[in-house]
Amino acid sequence: MTTAATRFVADLRPPRLRHSISELGRVALEAGASALCKGIFKTLPDGDGHTVMTIPGFMGADGSTGMLRQFLKDRGYRAIPWGLGRNASEARASTMDEFMAHRARVEDKIAARIEHEFIATGRKLTLIGWSLGGLYAVALAHRYPQWIRQVVTLGTPFGDPRGTALYSVMARVNQRTPESESEEALRHWVDYTYSGGELRVPILTLYSESDGIVGKGIARCEAEPRYVTNMAVMASHVGFPFNPLVFAVIANHLVSPDRRWRICQSQRIGSLVRVDS
Repeated sequence: MTTAATRFVADLRPPRLRHSISELGRVALEAGASALCKGIFKTLPDGDGHTVMTIPGFMGADGSTGMLRQFLKDRGYRAIPWGLGRNASEARASTMDEFMAHRARVEDKIAARIEHEFIATGRKLTLIGWSLGGLYAVALAHRYPQWIRQVVTLGTPFGDPRGTALYSVMARVNQRTPESESEEALRHWVDYTYSGGELRVPILTLYSESDGIVGKGIARCEAEPRYVTNMAVMASHVGFPFNPLVFAVIANHLVSPDRRWRICQSQRIGSLVRVDS
């Protein structure tokens, strides 16, 4: 059984410097590879038309997940943006508690949009959250399983935020030192993601050991293990919503188990192999 103590992990090692400084160059390669893989993508399992909402990462807007949504539309899903502008651009938090209050307001807005879409279509939604967007998605899955079918997170920092490459920068932008944040506030930030009710929604967490923003020590989802799959893929942090392997894994996961390709999980990376019956 996962406990609050296991969620607030002690491994705060930041990403390796070479991974951080190569982020922009790697995302260009990932986007280019996805463009070249369009023919291969057509062989992936077709979707069933249900709605998939994409939620961008910190300071990201809907354009940052546009390539992913187009891929999902091509596979037969109703892919929609979150429609709330740039994520956290309006936050003016001087403490973690203030940012928590902002986060709760944002999640309420997302929940209202999810409910509206559920009522309009009569079908549960899949949420795909990138980085900070993944924290929103998992928190909402705990609270609104009646509307949410499943969740996929991309490079989401589930543990102590001091394990990210951006924490110190964000702290100083918000006019505080990283050391000024209390252990209690940081622990509350982590535990909040898993609060609000018993998890009954499947979650696929995709993380990368070469992520240049999120350290691998905080990259795994620690929700109810019966519903969570943590899978390592080779991706940059910025490149998650552009990466061809990530696209393939998502397409494979969104369909029913009997229609999925077999996933060969090595120590570091998941790969897909088609198995014809």
